[in-house]
Amino acid sequence: MKKIKALVLGSAFGLLITGGIAQAKTSWQNYSEIVGAFNGSAYTDYQDVEDFTRVEAKIDIHSDSVGGDYTVDVRGQSNHGYNTSWVRNVGDNKYYTIYTGHLVQPGLAYRLQFSNDLTTPVKVAVKGQWKTN
Repeated sequence: MKKIKALVLGSAFGLLITGGIAQAKTSWQNYSEIVGAFNGSAYTDYQDVEDFTRVEAKIDIHSDSVGGDYTVDVRGQSNHGYNTSWVRNVGDNKYYTIYTGHLVQPGLAYRLQFSNDLTTPVKVAVKGQWKTN
């Protein structure tokens, strides 16, 4: 009986410890970038993927504002050479989730790449928040 009790307590303690570690997630980070004219691009810094409870990495984006009456496109780029699909026509006060299609793994990080259309003749300011999960 003592062995079973010790096993149950040990298992519960192990779950508490690993559960606390596995729940670590990145926090929302602000971005403020200027996207170049005529198919120009802008990039955020990389953000580590820290939610090891997920199988697939994902990126959450809240676009606060996109300059003027313009929209931009956005995608995720990983430090392992993966690119996500583009999210087209990102505008003001919108939420987006990008599923990366890649497994969460230690050392994985993503950044955002913003891009203007080929026909956009001006630089466009983009502001918002994002996080990896």
